[in-house]
Amino acid sequence: MKKTQQKSDILDPKHAEQGFMIGKYEDPLCYAAVPIAGSNTKLAIIHQGKILKECRNRQSAMNFIDRHRKGKSVAKLPVN
Repeated sequence: MKKTQQKSDILDPKHAEQGFMIGKYEDPLCYAAVPIAGSNTKLAIIHQGKILKECRNRQSAMNFIDRHRKGKSVAKLPVN
């Protein structure tokens, strides 16, 4: 899946985590890592409208998403 990243604070000397998405927005297998207010590094992992976990940093978030995606299969997802 494709990772989407925007660099709106490229000129700031101290970069705060901006978050990222894995997958397309319309895809039911899409994951989003959203920054948590008041923290420069923590991210909340969101999947299907639910917060799955709060991760300490980007690498931890990516590892969790990879593990969670491997545990999911297409058969487990609800059919609309």
